[in-house]
Amino acid sequence: MIKTDEKDLDNEKDVSEDEIDLNQLFDILWKRAFTIIFITALFAVGSIFYSLQLTNYYKSEALLSVRDSVQSEGMLSQLSGGMSSMLGVSLPGSGDTKAMEIIELIQSRNFTKHLISFDNILPSIMAAESYNRSTKEIVFNKEVFDSETKNWTREPNEDGEVVPTYLEAHRAFTTGLLTISQDKETGFIKIQIEHISPVFASEFLQLIIDETNNILRGKDLKEANEALEFLKSELSETSYLEIKDSINRLIESQLETQMLAKVNEDYSLSVIDPPYVPDQKSKPVRSVIVIVLTIIGGFLGVMTVLVRHFFFREN
Repeated sequence: MIKTDEKDLDNEKDVSEDEIDLNQLFDILWKRAFTIIFITALFAVGSIFYSLQLTNYYKSEALLSVRDSVQSEGMLSQLSGGMSSMLGVSLPGSGDTKAMEIIELIQSRNFTKHLISFDNILPSIMAAESYNRSTKEIVFNKEVFDSETKNWTREPNEDGEVVPTYLEAHRAFTTGLLTISQDKETGFIKIQIEHISPVFASEFLQLIIDETNNILRGKDLKEANEALEFLKSELSETSYLEIKDSINRLIESQLETQMLAKVNEDYSLSVIDPPYVPDQKSKPVRSVIVIVLTIIGGFLGVMTVLVRHFFFREN
């Protein structure tokens, strides 16, 4: 019984010491409340000025569907088991494969190299500084690009190049401007372009869609022409009626591919929701910046008071 009473007394003593410590802590903070409020207010005001200095960015997006390859179903239904290998004709992939091909094409370095061949694309990616809402024009950083003389004025890179390379443009394009994804359930592709100019974001996104269709159209036309030449040569050399019938059906399929490639503007990507000029910024979210920095200021204020009290008092 005596040992138990001693333990109870020790526990009560520890609890009372903890209460005294907490009371002492709150008393210290209360006495230095002005310091905490001052530091918090300083961070709050500073965060407001900081957030107002940040450049607005605007995001334009488009929703697209992938057109199925016409020659895919035709070939699969017309060719018998070993006929395709006999003729050396490779069958196209599925719709998912086509969508992944398009996504990888848009993200490729070669596609960026093609895009920056258009006027004003490279400066808009690499040298945009601000956006003039009254003239709806991009203001370029004069230390990087002179819009009047159309000359690059930046410091040369490691290779001594003043004009940004397509590799530099590709990094800026894929990490700062482009967001692309596919909905696994519907198969739709969503592409977003974020830029300080809402007009450029919309026009650049439309250019990406158009050039994707143009490149894939040209690729399929080239393949169809090569396939037609091959099939016609095989047709003239074979004497088997079944093979001739199969080749004729393949020729019809390739001609249909050529017709659709020349007729359809939306050859591979069909636009469901087209690009638009956004009227609201996508970032920065200034209210979140102010709240977070104010909370950080309050925390630093509390830590400053406690460190000054305990550390300097002990010294």
